[in-house]
Amino acid sequence: MTPRSVFLGGLILEAALVVIAILVSYLFFDTPLLNPIGFDREGLLTGIAASLPMVAYFFFSLSAFGRNLAPLKRIYDLLKRMLARALIEMPAWQIVLLGMSAGIGEECLFRGVLQPVVEGWTSPLAAILLTGLIFGLLHALTPAYFILATIMSIYFGFLVNYTGNLMTPILAHGLYDVVGFLLLKRLFLKDSPYAENGDGEKHGEEGEAPGD
Repeated sequence: MTPRSVFLGGLILEAALVVIAILVSYLFFDTPLLNPIGFDREGLLTGIAASLPMVAYFFFSLSAFGRNLAPLKRIYDLLKRMLARALIEMPAWQIVLLGMSAGIGEECLFRGVLQPVVEGWTSPLAAILLTGLIFGLLHALTPAYFILATIMSIYFGFLVNYTGNLMTPILAHGLYDVVGFLLLKRLFLKDSPYAENGDGEKHGEEGEAPGD
């Protein structure tokens, strides 16, 4: 996929998730989001701190050792096929915006609406687990990816239940994606035959542009 399609497609998708979440909340519950976003210092600091374990996992999974583990290698190879060109050519500000938009869109829908709705039918724990399972199934690119996405979704669910502030999982999720994208870009650049010259163009060893 091209950098433009990945960037614009990602932003449009995440914006659509926010719109859906707010519409559902307003139409059925007369509130913007069932789990509100609190713009306060505690939510900010908690969200940043909550991202650290996941960022540590990302560093491990993309280390030489982690990428030699078969399940993690399959995830890396899949992401490389899907995103290498886009991330290599995408400027850092677009990567940051794309990663944070994923945290906003997905958390507004899953933790801002779906989890509290399910909790009204069942219990807090059941809602966290069921929402996590649904989230994992929608990210099931490989069996290992499904497991990891489910675990992380459950983690986000506990975060919002513990803090009562949707800002916490939004920041944790968004920062995890941003760091992950930037680390992937760095590795993709090392694995790519293309380097960036002073003009910002990509050239192969013989001066070819990507795709030539």
